[in-house]
Amino acid sequence: MISPQLPLSVQVPDATSFDNFYPGPNVEALAAVLRIAQHADGAPVLLHGPAGSGKTHLLQAAVRLGAGLGAVAYLPLADFQPATPALLDGLDQARLLALDDVDQAVMQPDFAQALLRLLDSLRTQGRAYLATSRLSADRLDERLPADLRTRFALSAQFPLKLLDDAQLAALLQARARRRGLELPDEVADFLLRRLPRRIPSLLDALETLDRAALSAQRRLTIPFATQALPALAQTAARTTPG
Repeated sequence: MISPQLPLSVQVPDATSFDNFYPGPNVEALAAVLRIAQHADGAPVLLHGPAGSGKTHLLQAAVRLGAGLGAVAYLPLADFQPATPALLDGLDQARLLALDDVDQAVMQPDFAQALLRLLDSLRTQGRAYLATSRLSADRLDERLPADLRTRFALSAQFPLKLLDDAQLAALLQARARRRGLELPDEVADFLLRRLPRRIPSLLDALETLDRAALSAQRRLTIPFATQALPALAQTAARTTPG
């Protein structure tokens, strides 16, 4: 996502916002990113953690909120391979730049140097940038140029942790309430036992249950969830002794 005066256009999904981010153990990271999104200044921030810990959600939420301050840009680096320096044209105008998956990008020397100049330019202007990586700055792949690793090491770094089962259940129930849907504890627990513990999969299942419950005018129960989500029935069949 970027404002019209900048050349790049990467869309940010409508579903990502601070309102629907469940922080769990990641309260400090949420506060740091929210502050940058609100003010578009301060020290750069590097979020690092495993896939599914919410890094991309936070970046996209920041860009969506920060758009009210002027030009913003969201750049998922792993999606632009091989990347060329032209990809960065005009981004020195951004009030807020969000770089996703810096450790997943294969950076050619010319692109790496262009990115280094961009980050230095933003910092000189007092403009903020956010970045994400699965690894902390001191563990970034040595194929990433040393100068870039140094820049990320100078960022304020926040580790993101995966939600545990209790936190995932709380997330599902909070999302259900936003939909006007009651998700009983036993149904939330059943979903966690039967579905992959990945937030996108769980939220997709919740959306399916919401539509099915609305259509059938039914409360959410374990039998109804099993009927509405065939994958649950298949999982139950595989785990039944026979």
